[in-house]
Amino acid sequence: MSSHGITAQNLLRTLPDALREDENMLALASSIANKLAVRPAEINSLSVYAQIDSQPEEMLDILAHDFKVDWYGYNYSLLAKRSLLKSSWLVHKRLGTRGAVVTALSDIYPGSEVQAWFDYGGSPYYFRVLLDVTNQRVAITHAEIIRAIDMYKSLRSHLQDNAIIYRSRIKMALGLICGYAVYTTRFCGTFPARATQGGITKEDIPVETSYGGASYSVPKSGTLETGRYPSTATQGSVESSGVEINADGNAAAYSVRLCGSLLGGVI
Repeated sequence: MSSHGITAQNLLRTLPDALREDENMLALASSIANKLAVRPAEINSLSVYAQIDSQPEEMLDILAHDFKVDWYGYNYSLLAKRSLLKSSWLVHKRLGTRGAVVTALSDIYPGSEVQAWFDYGGSPYYFRVLLDVTNQRVAITHAEIIRAIDMYKSLRSHLQDNAIIYRSRIKMALGLICGYAVYTTRFCGTFPARATQGGITKEDIPVETSYGGASYSVPKSGTLETGRYPSTATQGSVESSGVEINADGNAAAYSVRLCGSLLGGVI
């Protein structure tokens, strides 16, 4: 057993021999030593301010009363009580300022804001409160909130219309669906492989058309009004006749270049 430390045995070791021989005094000393031996375990509880997050709720209520945290609610949740008590010294230090109002309200309604009159174009010496109820730690009545605000604010400042703007934040997920086409182009020189993919022999090709057929050309965008084009079916016509196309030799078939490979109209 160590000779150091506050234990009942170590405390009795300091008892004078004359008192140790007295049974009554020895019994009294033993009782006192046993009580003192358990005190070191209670020493940490004296560190109140550094252990607010671990203090029992009863201790929080006592501290709130002793330090005059008037906006403290004894029926609030444990989380709200701890937050209010921890920030109470800062609120008291800044009492009468916008910072005090924001700090105190955020302990119950995290994310709340206070806007001065020049932030939203109000009248001088007025302000408004944007109370964020998204993650509120306790539900209190409108009257209780007004009462608490009156404790924090400056006497010359007034709550706009004596009203509070309640705000709730939500998360929105947007999904996008799109389609795409895989497009591959041929390597240069691989198509056409030969110039004999198609050809025209030396023959007459008759093209027969019906009388009164109209040729149709597309107008430029914006040049005509909707519903007025074509105005008649006689923009162009082909008489009933035969059209012959004569080709000499074996003409080579011509393939169209890929879009974008040449400037429009330039071949």
